Amino acid sequence: MVELFQITGSSSFAVRCALEEIGEPYRVVDVVPFQREATPALGAANPWRRVPTLVHGEARVYEIGACLLYLAERFPAAGLQPPVGDPARGDYLRWLVWLSDTFRPLWERIMAPRFFTTDADTSGVHAKGMEELAQVGEVLEAELAGREWCAGGRYTVADIYLYMLVGWQHYMPGLRIGGDAVASHYARVGSRPAIARTRDLDDLDERQLRRHPELRGGVAMDAPVVKFD
Repeated sequence: MVELFQITGSSSFAVRCALEEIGEPYRVVDVVPFQREATPALGAANPWRRVPTLVHGEARVYEIGACLLYLAERFPAAGLQPPVGDPARGDYLRWLVWLSDTFRPLWERIMAPRFFTTDADTSGVHAKGMEELAQVGEVLEAELAGREWCAGGRYTVADIYLYMLVGWQHYMPGLRIGGDAVASHYARVGSRPAIARTRDLDDLDERQLRRHPELRGGVAMDAPVVKFD
């Protein structure tokens, strides 16, 4: 059985979505934010003590992109990746790497700019991040125009990853990434039963915002709640 170390409403959301799509039984280990050392098994599986982390038999997998790739390959019957040799596989791999290397790190600069400068004034880092995010939105809109899914006609874990990252726009009221094509893709992924089920498990609404901000997955946890302005 796959074991998922997670923090509800965090970046582990995408991996739990994939597990729900796959439909195989899995076990969740809820990690308390800012108290990760309280879960020794997480440190044993991932020296960085980050979520998501998967343990599956002898396999130890962490980093979002790696977890999604692993699940799609380990459970091929779920059809969450183009098979080797399929022309769409190049697009699929490109999307996953780009989401991991470019889009997700951009959010960190926007939402936690203090980690990217020694200056007390972090406005420059944030402003540059927002400028790059606007460019990302333009590219996403062009890439998704006329496409149902990232890799063309096949729904993959890349779509799940993109859905999560686009959803983070709702942390910042008034922000919109891309245009109608991006919004349509977000709605298509969000309407899938497995994605809706995962939102409920994480106590998230359709915007991926916590229904009960003081809770994690609807359960009280002894940890502070961090809000991004």
